[in-house]
Amino acid sequence: MKRSIFGGLLLLVLLLGSLGAAALMENLHSPISELLEQAADLAAEDLPGAVALARQAKAAWEKAEPLSACFADHNPMEEMNQEFARLEIFAREEEPLAFAAACGSLAEKMQAMGDAHSLQWRNLF
Repeated sequence: MKRSIFGGLLLLVLLLGSLGAAALMENLHSPISELLEQAADLAAEDLPGAVALARQAKAAWEKAEPLSACFADHNPMEEMNQEFARLEIFAREEEPLAFAAACGSLAEKMQAMGDAHSLQWRNLF
């Protein structure tokens, strides 16, 4: 009987941990995606302001990246690091259209990563 109770408690702890990780992943990526969307919208009018928003998003990504790496596939994470590097190149070359397109693409990838790990019924089974 004690083994059954211990097993049930262990399963409950694992379930709660996985649900917490899913909620955390969604909360980490949504604000970064929003900053990148704002940067994409602002790039045509105010490139320095858009670059500042993109750098805020990059700082938030660098802060969240180690924790995200625990739960996410590494290939998309490497792609996001490459996209952030491309943003710096477009900012340095002062190409607002390319910068806006890269910000939009990166925002979609960031949102997709958050959505892939979000709390949904299919994640429970």
